[in-house]
Amino acid sequence: MTKLLRLTLLLCLSTFLCTCGPAQKESTGPTAVVGNIRYEESPQILETSLTISPVTATAPAVLGTTLNPIASMGVGHYRGRQQTEFPAVIDLSIPGQSGLVVRFSPPFADSIPAVLSKSQSVKIATMKNGLTDNENLVLFLEPKDRSTPKRILLQGPTSTGILTLPKETMKDVKPGKYQAYLIKQQLQKDSTSTMESSLQTEYYTKSIPIEVKE
Repeated sequence: MTKLLRLTLLLCLSTFLCTCGPAQKESTGPTAVVGNIRYEESPQILETSLTISPVTATAPAVLGTTLNPIASMGVGHYRGRQQTEFPAVIDLSIPGQSGLVVRFSPPFADSIPAVLSKSQSVKIATMKNGLTDNENLVLFLEPKDRSTPKRILLQGPTSTGILTLPKETMKDVKPGKYQAYLIKQQLQKDSTSTMESSLQTEYYTKSIPIEVKE
């Protein structure tokens, strides 16, 4: 009787387990993409760092070039470096998604005058268009002796691509020789039913030798 009772209990338990159906898979939610795109005008180097979650079997690509996994940072981290002219549109291929597009208008440093006067305000054409509300522009003045640089920030939105330097801005800049360059930053965020992305793009112009005078 004991053996028969055990057999009956096992059959009942087996029937119960079989009628439960397959286990439900956890919802992974949308793909999260976070990254940084950095371009240096000289020597025309584009660097990209991306973090993707959940992890996919295929690596992402930028401008058709596949990024390399960074094992030291764990799974889902990728980095790439390529020499190219800066494109007006940067295409990112994200596995399992329709892709991402970054549109970015670069600044230019050619209009920075060779001499800046501490006693006069100056207007510098630095962009074709004004900044949007998710962009900013930074003018760096690096002293030739490598001491602390002067950083002048222009925060978007702006109506034009003109950078105005009031003479008050230059009052704490010592007379001397500098290397001047611009950094434009853009933060692009997007959210769909399948993907959430946050990408920061930075463009570093070439350096222009200038002199600051009283």
